[in-house]
Amino acid sequence: MKSKQHSILVTGCAGFIGSNFVTAFRKKYPTQIIIGLDDLSTGRKEAVASDIFYHGSITDAELVKKIFSKHKPEYVFHFAAQPRVSYCVEHPAETTNINIDGTVILLEAAKEYKAKRFIFSSTSAIYGPVKKLPVSETKNAAHPVSPYALHKYSSEWFCRLFSELYGLDTVCFRYFNVFGPGQYGDSAYSTVISAWLEALYFPKKKKPFIEGDGKQSRDFCYVDDVVAANLKAMSSKQALKGKIINIGSGTRIEIREVRTLIENYTGSYLDLEQRPPRLGDIRHTQADIRLAKKVLGYVPGVNFNEGLRRTVKWFKERRK
Repeated sequence: MKSKQHSILVTGCAGFIGSNFVTAFRKKYPTQIIIGLDDLSTGRKEAVASDIFYHGSITDAELVKKIFSKHKPEYVFHFAAQPRVSYCVEHPAETTNINIDGTVILLEAAKEYKAKRFIFSSTSAIYGPVKKLPVSETKNAAHPVSPYALHKYSSEWFCRLFSELYGLDTVCFRYFNVFGPGQYGDSAYSTVISAWLEALYFPKKKKPFIEGDGKQSRDFCYVDDVVAANLKAMSSKQALKGKIINIGSGTRIEIREVRTLIENYTGSYLDLEQRPPRLGDIRHTQADIRLAKKVLGYVPGVNFNEGLRRTVKWFKERRK
């Protein structure tokens, strides 16, 4: 971006990834104006750090139009969603309205007010159960097995259509298991990492548990790398045209090993309740990140062990 003052719109600015993004963006582009939009249904008011904040929903078409007409953001970073899978299962109509209709409302406003690029936060859950790892955007077919995954998959198609029909440049990031500071153990985006650390540092809350034998593995991606991918998408000189790109670490680790590392880094025993395997649970995840490297020059900068150390430090400081 040039030194001239511009503005960006960050939806879900009070959430885990959105708030981390705002902090990093301000450091990199201190003269740019950050417009935040969040209904605070899952985000936290104290996490809001945007220059201008709108408390409202992405489904409020009038509010969205007001924001775009007043500020004319050049780039839209769409992190907002109703991400609780169980809630989406129980309330498919309501969550479809938020996750799909809300995205289309934003896309339409971005088109009308000529935003340069729309950067959409999607999910690796779209792939569903996979037999071949690492998971590739082109070699692994989409198989959503939850309303949430279907919402994101549908929204990806809308992003692509807005690029093809209207010339709005868009890109869709399929995040794998994002973790790091700012992720509360009871949040909608909680991983086992944050849930277990929450239980260690705030033991009056729910008892931590492990499902199955712990040999299931996950591609855990540190939040700073997700933020870096979004920044690279903004500054990319090439047209992205609705491209779907995996964002992960490209590695995987077993859940039982995560437990061992948490115990080592905290010096505390993690007393977990043993539960049966979760119905429909995906056994292993691992991202093929070659496309991200090729298109964006994306290279994960924080390995799992270092990311976990930083996350443990954040939980310790939070308890003070």
